[in-house]
Amino acid sequence: MKRHPGLIPLSHDHHDALVVAQGLIRGDSTAPRSDWPTSRPAQVDRVVMFFADTLRPHFDAEETVVFPAAAQCLTGGDTLIRDLLAEHAQIRALIFDLQRDPGRDLEIRLPALGQLLVSHIRTEERVLFETMQREMAGAALATIGLHLAGLPPRGPSCRLAPAPTTGA
Repeated sequence: MKRHPGLIPLSHDHHDALVVAQGLIRGDSTAPRSDWPTSRPAQVDRVVMFFADTLRPHFDAEETVVFPAAAQCLTGGDTLIRDLLAEHAQIRALIFDLQRDPGRDLEIRLPALGQLLVSHIRTEERVLFETMQREMAGAALATIGLHLAGLPPRGPSCRLAPAPTTGA
């Protein structure tokens, strides 16, 4: 299903987060011009920066604009939103843990974070957004888009982010 224009900015963030997630899972990037770091400590720096610049404002936008509308309008929306909010909390906790202790068990923790991001994004794209587009009026989706457009801009996408200067 084609994405409603009101949800496209969030889908763009999702794409960028999937690129980051694949780097965390694989430990490298298959993109020929990628500047994804090869060392796990540098990947920690990159994902922490990506969280601050993109994911945190993305989560805030979803939690203040999208989730309340979905919980109110969608069949089973309350349960879906409760699960997505729990995943947001889990992702935040994993990022905080990486900031607090960036050197421990990175070969386990970074791929686990990447897998959680992939699963979470797939649920939002394939379940939440698809259901919103089926069950909500176009005007309601357009209103969501207007609210999203009024929020402060996010940081650069993963493709434009400079390589961090810290880490190995």
